[in-house]
Amino acid sequence: MNIIGIMVRHYLAIGLLLIMALGPLGASSAMADVTDNTRESSPLLPDWSFWPTDDDKAPNRTVSGASRGSCSSEQVTPLLPGSQYGLTTQTHPEILFATSVETPRQGLFVIQSTQSDSYYYETYIELPATPGIISIALPSDAPALATNDLYQWSLILMCNDRLRPDSPALQGWIQTQPAASNTNVSLEQAIEYREAHVWYDMVSLLADLRTQHPNNPEIRQAWQRLLDGIDLTTMADTPIIE
Repeated sequence: MNIIGIMVRHYLAIGLLLIMALGPLGASSAMADVTDNTRESSPLLPDWSFWPTDDDKAPNRTVSGASRGSCSSEQVTPLLPGSQYGLTTQTHPEILFATSVETPRQGLFVIQSTQSDSYYYETYIELPATPGIISIALPSDAPALATNDLYQWSLILMCNDRLRPDSPALQGWIQTQPAASNTNVSLEQAIEYREAHVWYDMVSLLADLRTQHPNNPEIRQAWQRLLDGIDLTTMADTPIIE
């Protein structure tokens, strides 16, 4: 027998003696350690950076991202997947945007039905002077969105506080669906929105959680990975402006 075989037998014998010495309790403890290690290495959270393609659900764009001198639609970025389309369970949802330091101070927010002329709402909004993540919510006094309808929203930037035919604009689509019976402000609820592909509610809830629990590592990682997936990695530590 060669030297390697002798060494293998030697260490196997030592291992058997240790197991016998530990007894059933020690063996159970060893198995528990293995189980705990397995749990730690298991993916407990979804891949927040991935989102299914919904290009077939979003109409073709009709508003372009124009620019006028130093005023550009690139200074404001909606937190949306590549399709610019998402679901919500809210009758008055909110849309999140990342803003830069040179963002115009005012904008016109418009939302309208894509299926009929029955819904149209617009309001002027104030944009922050500092970079950050902002939320534009449909106010409570606005007409409620109807369930299962598809809407187009637009944010028209007012360069030099003026609206012009060539003002830079952004747009996206939002479709409503029936609300879940039970909702709560928790990471578990955000995961449920993620699994149900309810984009707008998921992003809004994660932003709330990020503000309420800034030192929670799981929430911080979820927010970071979400922004990674929509090419906004540099905004992960940017303040969420309320």
